[in-house]
Amino acid sequence: MNCFIFCREQSAFPVICGISPLEDLIIHLRNSGVTGIYTDHEAGIDGVTVCSFETAGPELGSEWLAAYSGCITRQSPTTLRDKTRTLGADIGISLACSAKPWENTTVLTDGNGFVEKTELNPSPENSETNLCFSSLVWVATYDFNPSNPLDHSRMAAFMLPGNWERPISRENYLLTCHYILSGELSPWPHLTIPETGAVINSRIPDDAAIRGTLWVGNNCEIGSGCTLENCVILDGAVVGENSNLRNCLVITGAVIPCNTVQYDKYLSLLGDDNGCKDREVPGRSKQACS
Repeated sequence: MNCFIFCREQSAFPVICGISPLEDLIIHLRNSGVTGIYTDHEAGIDGVTVCSFETAGPELGSEWLAAYSGCITRQSPTTLRDKTRTLGADIGISLACSAKPWENTTVLTDGNGFVEKTELNPSPENSETNLCFSSLVWVATYDFNPSNPLDHSRMAAFMLPGNWERPISRENYLLTCHYILSGELSPWPHLTIPETGAVINSRIPDDAAIRGTLWVGNNCEIGSGCTLENCVILDGAVVGENSNLRNCLVITGAVIPCNTVQYDKYLSLLGDDNGCKDREVPGRSKQACS
């Protein structure tokens, strides 16, 4: 099986739990039996041919897989292929349930599984389904438009088992990190995740309280007396002493003042327009308590 990865969108941040979404996708495809992988992404990755779709076309064969970057998927391309072949469709697309269909492309099918309607970013009040296109396309026709893969008269769609996340927004990025660290999105072969769901790549004080899942990146500084619950703290961030953070995404290089309490039910983003500033020089963490 050959695959072309179209790099149409990127994650909110280039790395998620230790790896880029593109690298994760490539590993998943290889583990699923994909042998030849081509992409129009500029970054070179071992064993992946970087070229245009037009150049790769003759090498892909009469049937091949299209994948769209920016997503984390554990859905099976071979299952998609088999279902498409059984139905006799020219194109088969993968579907997954989304809690926010208005942020994706929803898909409605007839009783046989052929696509009747697609809608990009439907309004929340008018969304007809929560089934959305989940980035994989099995192509069995020469009539394929990669810029608009859901535009074909004989296109089928299949709800496939397996996780699918689209960490394009910062909120979805935080949620995807939580799913990875909690083991809900599995496997995650790129690192060993302890049963606690806390992966800590920087030193933290012994008196720091950790609850739920936690990602602490490289070169971070965590003050004493902090409580961190379901947080993602990206590389180089500083969290001041006695801060209490829950469901927070602390962006790269941010400095969180001492005694900060951010305890929201959903996402809190710290580091842009909330009084925190980017870290500029070594030792900047001392200013977190000034």
